[in-house]
Amino acid sequence: MSMTDERLKSWLNANQVGRERMCLSVLAIDKRFSNVQPRHPEGGPDGGRDIVAVFEGEQTAFNTANDSREQKREINKKFQHDLVSALQAKQKPQVFIFLTNVGLTVGEKDNLVEQGKAKGLTYCEIFDRERIRIALDSADGFSIRFQYLNITLSEAEQASFFARWGDDIQSVISNGFQKLENTLDRILFYQEASTAISYLYVVLELDRTYTAEEIKHFRAFCNVILKEAKQNIWRLLFGSSDMSGRVLGQTGHQFTPQISGIKYGISSGQWECHINATEDSQGSRNPTFNLVGGLRSVGMESVTSIDLKYRPTDYQRLNPKLCVRDLDECTFDVILNRSLAEKVAAVRIFANEYKLQELSKSDFVIRGTRFDFKIPIQFTEDEISDPWVRISPADGATYFDMSFSDRTPRRLFSSIRL
Repeated sequence: MSMTDERLKSWLNANQVGRERMCLSVLAIDKRFSNVQPRHPEGGPDGGRDIVAVFEGEQTAFNTANDSREQKREINKKFQHDLVSALQAKQKPQVFIFLTNVGLTVGEKDNLVEQGKAKGLTYCEIFDRERIRIALDSADGFSIRFQYLNITLSEAEQASFFARWGDDIQSVISNGFQKLENTLDRILFYQEASTAISYLYVVLELDRTYTAEEIKHFRAFCNVILKEAKQNIWRLLFGSSDMSGRVLGQTGHQFTPQISGIKYGISSGQWECHINATEDSQGSRNPTFNLVGGLRSVGMESVTSIDLKYRPTDYQRLNPKLCVRDLDECTFDVILNRSLAEKVAAVRIFANEYKLQELSKSDFVIRGTRFDFKIPIQFTEDEISDPWVRISPADGATYFDMSFSDRTPRRLFSSIRL
């Protein structure tokens, strides 16, 4: 006689809750049953129904467990009593499963099944001690056997158990650590997002490396609309174009005409639209942008990407500045000349140490729609012959959205521990 068979006889005699939970677990590993639940897991009157389950996806099953050491004739009485109690329920069962730790012959089990069908059941099944033992001595039942009967696994059983469940266990562990890591990443991001923006970059990655002669004139700007005005700032506009003196030269500084083309120089600018500086009550239709920074730089012989930069210029922060978290739920789009737009393969957005968003080619489309405001610098008619277009969402929305609730920005590097 196996240890499992021996312990099924009497190990749980004084533990009704343990008996019912073991039987529930045995049913749960049987693929025919689903939504297996105890009726009164801590004991109490249950109307002859210890367990409720769904049998083969359709029929309701009421199951009872009995671990008595009485004679087999007592089992017959117990079966009849629990069956009558179950059939008196408001929701009359179509299936009845009876579990017992007593060993029954095939004829005895058939007799009980016939009694059940005579009462109008669609299906009746008996789990006697041998049937339960077989379930517990299988790879699916080893953990149930160990938990309720305190039977350790042999080396062969351990090998069988891990062959059956090893990958699933590893997956649970890995997923658990991944969830923990994701949670810590979110906590760290929200903590660091309270710091002021040191830089906000939008990188337009091109589909290949282009020569300066292939790019020639270019212009590209990112338009950001905050969900809520912060520090009296409502919108941001920042970007770059060719000619190193274009931005500063058109805003009061001396501007010497230059050769057009990215090869000969780049001019960058950043503007803020303040909530009290709009030209009319319709707000977003005609915003007024105030230049808050500009930069001249040398040109490029070869081009793999175009960088659009918003970078507060204060060496010391004497006044409050926008924080990274202020970008949550903002909307944005990219405005640029068509020939450049057709070369863009991806759009990546960075702020401080984080990548906030990444858009692949499938995420956006090029739209030549009418703009509701003007870029606050001038371009020649020849330059404008390469028309303005927008990089907009492929799903038809007007703007892209940035939600830190939907996506946790990724930190680009780890801090050095001193």
